[in-house]
Amino acid sequence: MKFFGTALAALAVGSAMAAPAIDSRHYTPSASSSTPASATPSPCACGDKPGVGLPSISSSQIVHGTGLPVPLPGKGVPVTLPGKGTPGGKPNSENNEAVIVVVKTVVETVVEVEAKVKANLELIAKIVAAAEVDAQALLKVIVALKADLKILLDDCVPQLDGLVLDAEDLVEADLKVVLDLIVRVQALVAEVEVCLKALVVLKAEILAVVGVELKACLDIILSIATPIVNFCLAIVASLKVNVVLKAVVLQITDCAHKLTSTCISINGLLGPVFVLLHL
Repeated sequence: MKFFGTALAALAVGSAMAAPAIDSRHYTPSASSSTPASATPSPCACGDKPGVGLPSISSSQIVHGTGLPVPLPGKGVPVTLPGKGTPGGKPNSENNEAVIVVVKTVVETVVEVEAKVKANLELIAKIVAAAEVDAQALLKVIVALKADLKILLDDCVPQLDGLVLDAEDLVEADLKVVLDLIVRVQALVAEVEVCLKALVVLKAEILAVVGVELKACLDIILSIATPIVNFCLAIVASLKVNVVLKAVVLQITDCAHKLTSTCISINGLLGPVFVLLHL
């Protein structure tokens, strides 16, 4: 659970940023997807350049289902903002191009893993819906699900570490790649949440068989979501964007909120199970 506070910290950074309501289920990620022609004006405008500013934040927030306070920024959970350029002295535009290539690679990995995760979630749903739940079969599939999620943790998260996008040289195409990443991850985690809602109502003896692996899956999900949310919101927090970019910025912010909210929901679903099993 140690990573969960950082995920909530990222949510707090973006919580006061105006964002239009979008449903990621109706968004088709694509490098060439179009941007909405208009968006709700941001209250954080700066002169003729509408901007996104850092909000004020509360000192703590209670995680549903645990009763535990989670530290927010200003309470020992920093959120790093992007700087400018690269230590190697490359022009900022070239640096952005290199960073976006990395982000596209991460998106490709997410797409590859997505099919495997969905297949395992379908198997879990089928086992859980049976008249007699096979605990060992369920355990086997959850272990496979954990392995798939760990691919994202091992292959994607390290690539995002330390990436810096220069805000002054960002273009719409760059932001759409970032949006593609956060939308895909949020949608995938949301599917896990749906599956877990049917799983957590199983008998205690079945949950006892799979509890340890469920906890491992939760830890991995939080470890994936935290750096992705922080990466996206750090970019947003550094921007003073023009009207052309504002719609994409607000979509990124909204989807980051949804991803964090979904993680909170999953934590709330599994919290009572872990208490029951003393995990």
